Amino acid sequence: MKKISNKKYNIYELEALRAELIESTLDPTSIYNRLNLYNNYFNRILSQSNLKIEEVFIREFLEDYLTCIARYEVWGSELNITDKILGQIKNVAALEISCELNNEFSKEIDRIEKQIEKLNSILEGNDCEVVETHKAFFPLIDKEAPNEFYGVIDSVTVRINKAIDGDKFIIVPSEKEIEKRISEQCTQSWQLALSLLQKYVKKPYKYHEVIISFDKKEGFYEGNSLGIALTLSFLERLLKIYNPTYLINIKGQSAFTGGALETGEVLCTSEEIIKRKVAAVFFSEINSFVFSKCEETYAYFTLTQLKQKYPNRNLKLIPIEDFTDVLNRRDVIDIKKQPIVLRGGKFVKKNWVSAVATVLLALLFAYLFVMDFDDNPASISADGQCIFIKNKNGKLLWTKLVSVSKAEIQSNSYCSKEAKIVDINNDRLNEIIICGERDPRTNLIKNSAMVVCYNSEGEEIWNYIFQDSVLSEREILNTEYTVYILDTVTFQGQKSILMFASNLPSFSSAIFRLDLKTGKRLPGTFWASGHIMNATVKDIDDDGKKDIVGVGYENGYEDFVFFAYELDTLMKVRLTTEQYLIRNYTVSEMKSYIRFPKTDFDNYSKIRTPGYVISSFTLDDNNSKFRFSTTIPHTSDEVAVGYEINYDLKNINVVINSGFRIQRDTLVAHGKLNQPYTDTEEYKNIIKSKILYWKNGNWVKRNELD
Repeated sequence: MKKISNKKYNIYELEALRAELIESTLDPTSIYNRLNLYNNYFNRILSQSNLKIEEVFIREFLEDYLTCIARYEVWGSELNITDKILGQIKNVAALEISCELNNEFSKEIDRIEKQIEKLNSILEGNDCEVVETHKAFFPLIDKEAPNEFYGVIDSVTVRINKAIDGDKFIIVPSEKEIEKRISEQCTQSWQLALSLLQKYVKKPYKYHEVIISFDKKEGFYEGNSLGIALTLSFLERLLKIYNPTYLINIKGQSAFTGGALETGEVLCTSEEIIKRKVAAVFFSEINSFVFSKCEETYAYFTLTQLKQKYPNRNLKLIPIEDFTDVLNRRDVIDIKKQPIVLRGGKFVKKNWVSAVATVLLALLFAYLFVMDFDDNPASISADGQCIFIKNKNGKLLWTKLVSVSKAEIQSNSYCSKEAKIVDINNDRLNEIIICGERDPRTNLIKNSAMVVCYNSEGEEIWNYIFQDSVLSEREILNTEYTVYILDTVTFQGQKSILMFASNLPSFSSAIFRLDLKTGKRLPGTFWASGHIMNATVKDIDDDGKKDIVGVGYENGYEDFVFFAYELDTLMKVRLTTEQYLIRNYTVSEMKSYIRFPKTDFDNYSKIRTPGYVISSFTLDDNNSKFRFSTTIPHTSDEVAVGYEINYDLKNINVVINSGFRIQRDTLVAHGKLNQPYTDTEEYKNIIKSKILYWKNGNWVKRNELD
């Protein structure tokens, strides 16, 4: 690890370091290389001793840094290297910007400290507690990692099944490069294991499916030095499958390196590699290391050098010339005869599996048969192209082609705007209301302005098409609308469904009501000059009357708005500018009407109105708050500002999302936006100061409400 000076960097040099780090960490193969890059970069940033610079140039990397830490282990590296890494982790964890990740950092620090304590004990000559047995460990060299990281101690797990048309090897991880480089060694080790198996099993299967799983899944496996470990793992697993008189088990914590030919001959690696592998094993839990005899001189030289500093470390080097030498070592391999009772029990267990499986399948089919009689819709799910109507047991009843966006599927309320389960006549047999259905022949939406009610069997009961025509000073609006479901409500003793419609080519939108049983239009429509994004029914002032509360765009004011009005049978419009006001209807009395203007980041991005984060509008009755978030269109929803409106409809809390904070602070640091920085009460108060409330015919600020 490089020693970093305390040089002071200007903002352009820091940005260059940031860009270099991003480019260098794009390749995820070597965790150790990425961790080293982060350590060097963080040292430079922390040497500036500036909280704002830390915020801008470190925060965005914290999650990936934690990912690297979570995969880091002390085994295979000198203790002083791990001590430096641990010190860096503690420094980063102590930063103010890391407070949200305190639990994760504490967990990893505790884990690494325990591993250091254990490695210290091993280097002092104490026997380590064996955690994993019957594993073929091997040292793995990471060529991309700095030299201080000698290697990784990995292990292999093998599963073998009967195959029909030839031997098949499946390698996990299954990158093409990995399979290409070790496939030849897999074949040779497999043939060697099969030849050794003949001594114990007379008639093995003709073909096998072999699944080879590298437990650490590091992704840089290459060469043939895995030969001994693979052959041992193959043979050990084959014997357990065929249940012969004798079984073999790998004893203790043993590691192996060296290729293995079909003849059993063990191959060398190289002077540089064997020295590095001995060092990696030395700083690990391994107590026996098996390797090719032709590399004995290099291995003992390295061990002697290391023991000058740690003379009490107990590591046995075992050089071999042939694979059978491994099987003859009782300090490495244990070969035992199975008791007759144990073998018999395994045989019975193996053959009873089919019978038990048959019984379970019979019970399962009986259960599914019973479920088939329940045809009452109870749940709706979606995959982005279709919605699936299911009964209470999850049985699929029928489907419809309805496109639901990915954002809606990922939210807790997906499908609520496009499909809803209702009981239109209280007969306990559910119906489904659906919007935006597509024609299966053309895959095109039948009519975006149409809502359809289906019975439990998927047959149409009624449909309604919204085609109201309205006008404003600036234009006569056409009748091209898209309709969505808002909620069901019983109003004046009549069950109805509230819908909202948005004009496709222009700005108008409306909330209207239909008779739930017949689909006929009911009196009472609320028009807005901007698309309504979501709404709900709630008595916001406890006067016993139902209110509509929603959020959406306001094209006249070019703001995002929160609004609330009393549900009634009137035809009315929401207040806006003269040019956008929908004509010929009464301006609605509003129980609440709040404008959320653009932030400086919105203005910098040159957007007309703040964007809406899909499905973010929610009610929190426990804390008496409405919540929603705005974002900058064409960016991630992580770049967002959240708003929490108290049920008193006055006090508003601003919640800055981390993505918004990072991007805006970067612009501030580069002089493109003015201070203050984003994660400050000063900036939140600037946002709050621009929020406007409609009161007594005027737009006022919060301090004018009381």
